[in-house]
Amino acid sequence: MDANTTDARVSQYFRRRQLGLRLLAYGARSQTVQSWSGLTRDQLVTLRRRWVTDAQDRRRGPSPSSFDVFFRSSRARSRAALLGSLIQIVGVVPARRGPRAARELPALEAGERLCEAYELLKTWDPNSDIDIEQAVLLAVGITAETVVRLESCPRCKAAMLIDKLGSDASVCSFCKRRPQ
Repeated sequence: MDANTTDARVSQYFRRRQLGLRLLAYGARSQTVQSWSGLTRDQLVTLRRRWVTDAQDRRRGPSPSSFDVFFRSSRARSRAALLGSLIQIVGVVPARRGPRAARELPALEAGERLCEAYELLKTWDPNSDIDIEQAVLLAVGITAETVVRLESCPRCKAAMLIDKLGSDASVCSFCKRRPQ
């Protein structure tokens, strides 16, 4: 057996478990952890039993699927735009976009980068109420570009999240409050 092949497999084994633990620590649902880390259901149960102390607090049920949470207020929209920018900067969103690219997004490397973006958001804005499941939704949404899109404000060039199905925002929330 080739030593490089063995090293790569062992490295990937530990990376999957590390990502699984990170996602569990942030409160991700089991399905989210499985799809992004590649862990099986049994591996996830073992991880949870060995490392997660408070299994009673874990979230259950389907992951969020509505983007409305990002458009409830100008503050929520700004925080979502910040997270969307971080998601793009760290390289979660691939160059090729669309629904097919969004279906292929959940993977080990993208999951690690998503956690980095989420950690950066929490470092930058500790009071942010965006959880990891919403971060996953935003990453997939920005990649698919069917419901939301990240653009630059034409006036100040700040990032702004656009709801493609709802109200059209021509400028960011900060420019709306300032007179021209």
